[in-house]
Amino acid sequence: MDQIAKTVNSFVAFIVGIGLICFASFVFLLASARLSNSTLGTLLARSAGETARMARTESLTFWGQVGGEVAAGFGVAPSAPSGGVSANFTPVVPAATSVPPTSTTPQPPAPAATPTPTSYTRSSPFSEGALLLWRGLDANGKPIPTGVDWETLKQQVNFALMQNPGDLLALWLKNKVEACQPLYDQLVNDKYKDPTQVDNVGAAATALLAQCNPRLFVAYGYQRYADLWTWSGKATVDETQAARLLDGLQISIGDKVSGPARAIRPEDSVRVTVQAIPQYKLAGFEFNLTVGAVDQLLGAGQWGLNSGPYTVGIGSLFPSSPAEPALPTEADLTPPAVTQSQAVAAPAASCSGKYVVQNGDTVYSIARKCGVDVAALIAANPDTLGINPNYIVPGQELNIPAP
Repeated sequence: MDQIAKTVNSFVAFIVGIGLICFASFVFLLASARLSNSTLGTLLARSAGETARMARTESLTFWGQVGGEVAAGFGVAPSAPSGGVSANFTPVVPAATSVPPTSTTPQPPAPAATPTPTSYTRSSPFSEGALLLWRGLDANGKPIPTGVDWETLKQQVNFALMQNPGDLLALWLKNKVEACQPLYDQLVNDKYKDPTQVDNVGAAATALLAQCNPRLFVAYGYQRYADLWTWSGKATVDETQAARLLDGLQISIGDKVSGPARAIRPEDSVRVTVQAIPQYKLAGFEFNLTVGAVDQLLGAGQWGLNSGPYTVGIGSLFPSSPAEPALPTEADLTPPAVTQSQAVAAPAASCSGKYVVQNGDTVYSIARKCGVDVAALIAANPDTLGINPNYIVPGQELNIPAP
């Protein structure tokens, strides 16, 4: 009896949860109806449909659990299902606006492969957001202080292609990213710490800025840090170069490492730490400078031992007005010509009258893949799709009508 009581309690709690999900779906539908001509309305409608589908799938699973628990309460062992499979549904990635995501926003995972386009469009809100990132601009068209975030750019491009494989702007950006990736991989590593690799790091950074994007500030950072590591690693540091090499960076002052215990004289040495730049994977490091050199960097009386960080100079690690990167031309955004024979031949080869449902398929995606109307596909499968077209499982075989 205790088992039955627990089952009834869990059933009541589950019904309340399903009710809340259905209510949320209803609210989404109302909102999408009011915004039917907007991108946001489309996304809300899609979210509502997937929410309702999730509620249906979860409820079907729950009824099976209820039956098993009730049977266990009466001491009857439930029979194991034979080869059952769970329903598929495509998760919706929320994107309320066309604003490109920032580096702190969780991003969708990159797809294993971009589907073959069946139709083309010049751009979308997602690819236009990716173009802003490529230019080092935020959603308002203002420069991003840290320049182009390479990983966020790639994620945004991949997300745009997940929504529409024929997004020409996203395809152009993808080609740019793939061409630049080897140079980026060659640059972003710990070679800048090795004096023997400084020339290689500098060459990779120069090539990345010249051939790919002058707003990839990460390249300027690696150029500077490579020079700093070489400069600070010498037996005698040339302090006349300190102002140029440390300009725009943050440093902290540590203990005094030479000279009398109490008095501080210009010739005494102190420990200086250059702060790391985590967003570029640049580590901090330490070296020694004389008190006189620190006075020239920060101003006499403007610093103390074991304090900081202080910003050196009034300059910046990056140029104030970097050049604009390459942009797509009209030809890059012109859809390619597709003949009627090409449009008809592709679906026939992949469907040929029958189609076996794969993991991740939806009725809409199958109809588009096979080149048929959704209503015609449902009508050709009354027993499978007539009751609930959204409920399909891998392994089901569907009849594909003639295109």
